[in-house]
Amino acid sequence: MELTQNQLQKGITLLNQHAVYIKGTEGSLYLHYWGGDKTLKSNMLHKHSFFEVCYIVSGTGIYLENGKEYPLSKGTLFISRPHIKHQIISQNDLYILFVAFEPIYAESTDKGQELFQLLSTVEPFLIKDEEDLFIEMMWKMLILQAQQSTNFIHDTIISTSGSLIFSLAEHFIKENHNDKDIKNQPLSTTHIHRAKLYIRDNLSQPLRLKDVADNLRISSRHLSRLFTEELGVTFTQYVRNERINLATILLTTTDLSIKSIASETGFDTVHYFTTVFKEIIGVTPGEFNKQLQTN
Repeated sequence: MELTQNQLQKGITLLNQHAVYIKGTEGSLYLHYWGGDKTLKSNMLHKHSFFEVCYIVSGTGIYLENGKEYPLSKGTLFISRPHIKHQIISQNDLYILFVAFEPIYAESTDKGQELFQLLSTVEPFLIKDEEDLFIEMMWKMLILQAQQSTNFIHDTIISTSGSLIFSLAEHFIKENHNDKDIKNQPLSTTHIHRAKLYIRDNLSQPLRLKDVADNLRISSRHLSRLFTEELGVTFTQYVRNERINLATILLTTTDLSIKSIASETGFDTVHYFTTVFKEIIGVTPGEFNKQLQTN
């Protein structure tokens, strides 16, 4: 089945309009974007906070991750995992299909959370010679289905989208883990991941240890121990670092005042914000701004 450029572009556009949220039995997903390109060449070295699964329909190239090169060719399936720098390099045209998604842990079962956590650590993350799988056919059928559905387009493509993405995730997990691995996987990494997500989404709030622990339905003592053992920092240190990380982003990318940024990042006063910022970054927010303007 070969899609024309018009079919590809129209189908991707409709998927981005309608297939943005999937609720499954074990887990829910937010779909950041669907994509397809018949003439992809090299892109920039980058990273993101979500998963992106790519399938090479035709062409050759290189996938660069953590400084290592992996050859790409027809039938290659690979997953870019969160917070890992990667790049596609190709001198010729690559025909690629891709989808980016992020698990919604608050709407996922314990098993679903464990599976998503396993997905973030899969090795290998690139599988060759998958052209005989149903994945390519299913992906292209979804793109065509999005164009053919009219009255019930949202309902008709959601189930197919969910089937495709969960099948992709399952494929990588099966390549790396058996059922015994999944059953024996500790929940500690899942708890930490959910805690980090909760903190990231609520940095403008007080964020007490008890509040985060209550949200995860575990004890404050247990959560405190997990931060120390898993991340090597205390809960308080982690939250402060995340507040300052967000502050540097806001200083770099917005015109917000220092007072507004202090509030957005959960500091009670500008003075306290300035003190913590200088302690971690080495300069005050004002000095940081001046350095940006001179560069």
